[in-house]
Amino acid sequence: MCKTHVQKPYVLVIPAHFQRPLPARRTPVVLRCRGSSWIMSYCGHTTLKNLDAGWADFAIHDRLQVEDACVFELLSRDAEDVSKGEVVLEVQVLRGGGLPEPEDLATKGDTTDEPIVILD
Repeated sequence: MCKTHVQKPYVLVIPAHFQRPLPARRTPVVLRCRGSSWIMSYCGHTTLKNLDAGWADFAIHDRLQVEDACVFELLSRDAEDVSKGEVVLEVQVLRGGGLPEPEDLATKGDTTDEPIVILD
């Protein structure tokens, strides 16, 4: 996470490779993390595709800080579910530095054939 993700203005722009399965319109999203849920919108109709103000609630509740990382897993079963507006993302929060650089992860995690593997 960088400063704008975890402090005002709390903007989380969605990387291009993760936008592909998401609709090109405003769509309701549920973030699930550690047994809690946050409802917000994915702004797929804007130039910079992002999560709306609900992201700030999530970031504050989970006390996200610079150098933390969030791993998002799209749980909607298939493209048809997503196109109907059924977008559910499971989020794992990883604390602190020492994580792979974002460019090292850019081509991984899109499918179960190319997972991001996190070792403790």
